[in-house]
Amino acid sequence: MDYKIDWSIQDGKLDYDVGRIVIYDGRAVKSNGPSRDHNDLITALAAKYRYKRSDVAGNAYRYYWRPTRGRYIIISPVRKIDENWCYDHNEQFNMIIDELF
Repeated sequence: MDYKIDWSIQDGKLDYDVGRIVIYDGRAVKSNGPSRDHNDLITALAAKYRYKRSDVAGNAYRYYWRPTRGRYIIISPVRKIDENWCYDHNEQFNMIIDELF
């Protein structure tokens, strides 16, 4: 899946087509739509892979995502550290995004 990283999606009232992504330790979960927040995804990822929730909450990377009318999705980091991680670990980030979508 092709994607574009930008800061166009930010918290607040999210549209129906905006989801969230949480990445930790090379694994990720995503939501389809705004009903599950990052905390829900952190809990889900920790339970699925048997991590301590506090470790995931303190060290996970968080993103918003939205499909576009074209053939790509927009991915927006929540914090600067999330943006830095996706650029510093681009190959791993690409693999994770491909697996999610």
